[in-house]
Amino acid sequence: MDRVTVTCLGSGAALGERRMWSSLLVDRTILLDLPPTAVPQLYRVGADIAAIEHVFISHFHADHSFGIPFFLLLYQFTVSRDRPVYMIGPPGLEERATTLYKLAWPELAKHGFPAGLTLAFVEVAGDGVHRAGDLEFTALRMEHFGIATYGYRFTTSGRKFAYTGDTGECPQLHQLVAGADVVITELTHPSPTDDPGHLDVAAVTQIAHEASGTVLATHMSATPAAIPGVVLCRDGETYVV
Repeated sequence: MDRVTVTCLGSGAALGERRMWSSLLVDRTILLDLPPTAVPQLYRVGADIAAIEHVFISHFHADHSFGIPFFLLLYQFTVSRDRPVYMIGPPGLEERATTLYKLAWPELAKHGFPAGLTLAFVEVAGDGVHRAGDLEFTALRMEHFGIATYGYRFTTSGRKFAYTGDTGECPQLHQLVAGADVVITELTHPSPTDDPGHLDVAAVTQIAHEASGTVLATHMSATPAAIPGVVLCRDGETYVV
């Protein structure tokens, strides 16, 4: 089984201290969430942006999706590819991307999305197995303040990944991570909390106990104490898993 790289572009929650907003690049081709800081971080880590094939958006909060117009701008001026980029997310993703692009760059948006980019939107209408090009993935609805929020499972280079996005404690969270080779989980709170829409140290500790593979924690509001079996992601770091 091949080892896979996971590059942490950012590991912070919306109010994270001294961290870029959470976003990760998996196997150089799969981007998990797209905050405004993702694009400069892609350049900072030397990523081949034109190699990105799939972009997963877990939900539409700004720290997960407001990087979309900056990502699209790259294809207007500096990046091009001859294959589609699949943008995956909740229902309304294409409309949201179009609106953000119009708000950000109205003079460019009059002509539609950049000519150097073929965008293929895959909107997840509910739990189950879906396909984006040659990538099959499973989506599960997470618990995050009642808005459409999805965690995802997919396999790349023979490794099974589970990505929670933002979520509180819920049965589907444990279904998502069961049997994964790599779990990428949110860890918003460094101490116990009753926040129903996010995870804390106790919840992530339980995930680590259940996990059969590597556990990476991101989306942190502050740095928690070390958790056995959990890698606390650091901005700009690449992990081989």
